[in-house]
Amino acid sequence: MFRRERKPMNHKNGKMHYAWKIVIACILMKLGTAGAISVAISNFVAPIVAELGCDVAELTMFTSICGITMALLYTTAAKFLNRNKIGLIVGFASVAEVLGFALMATYKSVYMFYISGFIIGAAQAFTGLIAIPIILNMWFKKKNGTVLGLVIAVGTVATMIYTMLSAQLITSFGWRQTYLIMAAMAAVITLPAVFLLIKTPEEAGCLPYGADSKQDAEESGNAVETDSIANVPSLTKKQAFRTPMFYVAWTAMVLYSYGCGVAYYVTPFVTMELKQSINFGAAIMIALNLGSTLSSLIVGKINDRFGVKAGMSWGAVTTTLGFALMFLSYRNPYTAYLSVFIVGLGNSMYMVQCPLLAQNMVGPKHYSEIWPVMMMINSLVGGGLNFSIGLFYDKLGTYKGAFIMAAVMYIAAWILGAWSINVSSKSQTEKA
Repeated sequence: MFRRERKPMNHKNGKMHYAWKIVIACILMKLGTAGAISVAISNFVAPIVAELGCDVAELTMFTSICGITMALLYTTAAKFLNRNKIGLIVGFASVAEVLGFALMATYKSVYMFYISGFIIGAAQAFTGLIAIPIILNMWFKKKNGTVLGLVIAVGTVATMIYTMLSAQLITSFGWRQTYLIMAAMAAVITLPAVFLLIKTPEEAGCLPYGADSKQDAEESGNAVETDSIANVPSLTKKQAFRTPMFYVAWTAMVLYSYGCGVAYYVTPFVTMELKQSINFGAAIMIALNLGSTLSSLIVGKINDRFGVKAGMSWGAVTTTLGFALMFLSYRNPYTAYLSVFIVGLGNSMYMVQCPLLAQNMVGPKHYSEIWPVMMMINSLVGGGLNFSIGLFYDKLGTYKGAFIMAAVMYIAAWILGAWSINVSSKSQTEKA
């Protein structure tokens, strides 16, 4: 029996395009499972260490196991995410996240937390840093940067909400009950949306947003420059890995991966080096997250309206300015609030700018095959070397060197990224 093919809908009849339901599902993933898991350890460290009598480093090894497992499974996850029934794939992965999170309430030994680290890391390979860009790239031929920035921004807000919520719940109910409460919240918010809404365009019976009409192009506002995703030809995986400029752009992404980590040392900077209170340090992190939230929205919009080079320029300028102003905090610690906020305005380079730069270099057609390989290396380098940022303080007694290094990395990434785009564009023009 032959399956009857459905004619793709073009959504010119005033109905909401299905792509926006995909955005809603991605946002609910961030507000549910992703938000809860982002604070799986942070506020829980003190009570767990006190009850189990373990070292902090033993407990936080959970994070490393989670990150490494996730990175090693990126390429496997991408193969499944390019098939039909992705709602089931992402849905069951989300169930695994919830179970791994809930199990942490039952552990009697610190080493058992590593089990959840493995479960959650494996699941997040199908729901996190590569899944969201792949799904959105599948559905948006226009406004890709804007919707990616929006989803990432919601994720940052969710982290702030769960950070404050977990602190209150731990105080009121204890850490074990808090894990169960937050796991239940994550399940209710995320699971129905993922199973019911996430589909491929083929499953939904419609074309991606912006793929079928001039009307969608007009809705997106001003046309982007020649380095926009829509204007580049698609490279196959083999072609990409044989293109020198591809590696230049990839180097820029690795620099972003490592450089972005410096911003998250601002809390130990103000508490250890500036001798401020823990509450002061917590407020500094809120300032960083507020800047990061705005950054995700701004950078995505800049990429859509002005191109990828403009997005990288924004990151280089804000990060350099922010870390330069950080030196004023040695005289007046309160200037750190403004400095950190400005640093945060460029802190979405890894989460938002890197996927958009990759799409610009390889095109949309084979992006979902190439990006997971790139992301695996980016994550292993950035995550694996993150501890070395703390060596600046351990060896030199100050974070000044780390701040300068971050600014230099962002500027270098900007130069390398722009160079790769210019050379690639020139090469394509000559071929044409």
